[in-house]
Amino acid sequence: MRLYFAVYRKCSFSQINIVKLVSILLFKNSKQSRIIIKSVKRCTDVKNTEMMNHKIRRNRNRNILVILALFTCMISHTSCNDDEEDGFRGFMSKATIIGDSINGYYCYLDGGGLVISHDRALAGVERGYFGFHYKESDWTTSADGVKFIDNAHISGWSVYDIIQPISKAEAEAKHITDKDSCQLPSFLSVDRGYRGYFDLNLGTSIINRENGEKIRAELNMVYDPEEQIPDTLRLQLCYNPRIPDNWSITSNDYGTVSCDISSLVNLQQWSDSVTVVVKSGDKEKHGFKISKNDFIKHDVKITFRYIE
Repeated sequence: MRLYFAVYRKCSFSQINIVKLVSILLFKNSKQSRIIIKSVKRCTDVKNTEMMNHKIRRNRNRNILVILALFTCMISHTSCNDDEEDGFRGFMSKATIIGDSINGYYCYLDGGGLVISHDRALAGVERGYFGFHYKESDWTTSADGVKFIDNAHISGWSVYDIIQPISKAEAEAKHITDKDSCQLPSFLSVDRGYRGYFDLNLGTSIINRENGEKIRAELNMVYDPEEQIPDTLRLQLCYNPRIPDNWSITSNDYGTVSCDISSLVNLQQWSDSVTVVVKSGDKEKHGFKISKNDFIKHDVKITFRYIE
């Protein structure tokens, strides 16, 4: 319990009384309570301490909501300690990863922005949702005015699987478009594309609730070249849960999958603005707009000349 005193030793009188009150309500007549009261007496006079202790003894049996309210007050007063600014920052974002551990992994953020990392955990990762941690000194500007974060650390990420669109002819040859292999996934949503990708949020795996076993659902994105026009890209999502016959009780494990549409850049003379329509099942459709530049991935060979 000395930790409480170490944190609040420089607090104001009202903050100290909050500490005393909470400690006695929590520990009542225990030795811990007496230790905390002894510690905080240095921060106020004896008379005020005795008056407060008298009130505390009279109200020890208050409802637990009082304790929660007091904790809220304590949290709101944590500014009384003298922590120093350490310069570290952090944020989370979807990103596309290009590069290697030697030259650095170039993390292109959805919506714009670049972060470079040498974290080896990014090896083999193409796309996902990541936590980026850096210091203010990591901000760098190239000779041509591009500002980016260099040498960031990565944590708390979710790596997305990648699917590639296939033609209708190829899908039919593999029986991917058969009715049993092209079902409607539950709770499907589609996120806007950015620089070569768009994201699908859906049940990516099936769980056997009797024994916890999990299998991946089969996902395919199919396009028909004859259906495409300059301002609209039409795709068909084929979802096959592949549930074994002996699984009687199942549930979905939800996640995100990215669809790489960069291979379709030359499928049409695309307009400046393109509507992507993703059909799921017989009737359900999801649509969003992209730029024709969103068919093109970021260039791997980007060289920055730093300003000294």
